[in-house]
Amino acid sequence: MPYNAIDLFSGCGGMTEGLINAGFNVIAAVEIDKYASKAYRANHEKRGVMLFEEDIRTLPSDKIMKILNGQPLHLLAGCPPCQGFSSLRRRNKKKSYKDSRNSLILEYLRLVEELEPITIMLENVPGIENYTLFKKVFNKLKKLGYNPTYSIVDVASYGVPQRRKRLVMLGSLLGKVEIPRGTSRIRTVRDFIGNMENVEETEDNVHMRYPHHKEEVMRRIRLTPHDGGSRKDLPEEYTLECHRQEGVGFNDIYGRLRWDNVSSTITGGCLNPSKGRFLHPEEDRCITAREAALLQTFRRNYIFPEDVPMSNLALMIGNALPPLFCEMQGASLANRLDEVFMPDIYDKNKRSEIMKKVKNKNTAPEMMIRKLLTEMGYKYRLSTKKLHCNPDIVFPSKKKVIFINGCFWHGHNCKRGHLPETNKEFWQQKIEKNKNRDQKNCAECEKEGWSHLTIWQCEIKVSNIDSIKVDLSQFLD
Repeated sequence: MPYNAIDLFSGCGGMTEGLINAGFNVIAAVEIDKYASKAYRANHEKRGVMLFEEDIRTLPSDKIMKILNGQPLHLLAGCPPCQGFSSLRRRNKKKSYKDSRNSLILEYLRLVEELEPITIMLENVPGIENYTLFKKVFNKLKKLGYNPTYSIVDVASYGVPQRRKRLVMLGSLLGKVEIPRGTSRIRTVRDFIGNMENVEETEDNVHMRYPHHKEEVMRRIRLTPHDGGSRKDLPEEYTLECHRQEGVGFNDIYGRLRWDNVSSTITGGCLNPSKGRFLHPEEDRCITAREAALLQTFRRNYIFPEDVPMSNLALMIGNALPPLFCEMQGASLANRLDEVFMPDIYDKNKRSEIMKKVKNKNTAPEMMIRKLLTEMGYKYRLSTKKLHCNPDIVFPSKKKVIFINGCFWHGHNCKRGHLPETNKEFWQQKIEKNKNRDQKNCAECEKEGWSHLTIWQCEIKVSNIDSIKVDLSQFLD
């Protein structure tokens, strides 16, 4: 069965491409950059993906829920902008560089809380590990029941032909998900761009995009030894004045890639040899935009609009997540989802054991109602031994309880409560059992002389707070 996924901070579509290859049904994405959005639409709009080209800070989750149309969200993936955490911006210090985009990780957390996906994936640069807000988000995801785990890995160990460290975090309401190990085989620059046609003969407009230099710069490039040479191999007279002082400058600039090794990290400066080791292994030029995209593991026919300025083209390719890497992380989550959503894989007892691990306490709607009750001055408990059922909020002195029900899992008559089209019989049986249990819980309360109130997930939203307050006051007073 295809699992629904949403890609936040999608860029030109590296994450989406990887998730689709892993079998996910990417239904929506969010990206504010106009050039990256243009590339994303060119590749994924025809696949039915809805792209929200707007600031995620002002994007209400209700707009995304309309796309879901009552179906469950199996995966919420995202890579918040990472420039403030990069080692280059931090100058190798632990403290993050002050960048207004650093706080966007909180928007990822907000949408996790409001959309309640079954699994989550977050990727970023390693430097985010020491950031206060990342630690806050990680701990909050723990409390929400996502069992998050993260690791810093090198994408080269996953078959991506470049040296690139990434922090990847996975989480699931179905129990802990292990971050997959990489493969032992390293794939090289030659594997991905060794058979490219000559740039003078190509019909691929993206392969035609690379910088053309003045003769002074071209002379240095021609003198740089093939297959891994660098500026340090040039005669003394070609050393720039700014590089003459010891310890000044980056050794990789104006360096050539090596055919039988991974490339250096493909960055937003990948079409500028003064920004890193981006010269072709043997031709006297920088790598082309197509070669940079291939080293990022985009497919050969991935569309990059022709009217995008070269600097922006390089930025969207360099900032993209390698699709192959995302595919392997997505496959790990898909395997976890299969354990529950494909009933022919496990017997009834095994599925039941897995389902018991699904978070049923401290959900975002529960936390919202608790906060509201505290603001209104009500004191409550989270359990009572006087009832066998498990209400979400208890008022012992009033003999009153509140149940907060997720619309999908409890079969509410709203858009969120619609059953998936696939495995419909399985879901009907599952939801019907939940509804029967809800009825028994209410009957027990009435039998024991307790009053009960049910609040549905779809009712809990900012625009409906005043109405909820009235309902709570009437019920409790």
